[in-house]
Amino acid sequence: MDGEIITMIIIWALVVGAALFIEFMVNDFTSVWFSVGGMVALITVPCGLAWQWQILVFVVVSFIFLLSLRPLTRKFVKVKTVPTNVDASIGTQHKLLKDIDDDGRSEIKIEDTYWTVKCAETLKTGSLVEITGVDGNKYLVKGVKK
Repeated sequence: MDGEIITMIIIWALVVGAALFIEFMVNDFTSVWFSVGGMVALITVPCGLAWQWQILVFVVVSFIFLLSLRPLTRKFVKVKTVPTNVDASIGTQHKLLKDIDDDGRSEIKIEDTYWTVKCAETLKTGSLVEITGVDGNKYLVKGVKK
């Protein structure tokens, strides 16, 4: 085999391998398109296609696969994020430990930790509130109607 052919086979094999490696590491269908384009370009090497045309084949095939299959994979492969830490508390309900002060602040207790909360409503100690968000190191809450 010609030295240029061997070189191009190695280059396209590395492109396919790198794209697959990134795909397995990221696991979000980000580079699988380039591995398909690299495989098609790899197939064109023994056909005697010049390297410029191989690159064009790689780009076109990768682009076609990206445009045609990316929306389909997004539809069927849902990446579900699991809320952790502070985000896991959003939507939970707690009782106020003291009245809302003039600044709209109070406290709640989650497990063994006391948290400052901010609320636009005027609520009394013992009122049930729901966590709606986070602002810095304070929870945003709203009163819950019984």
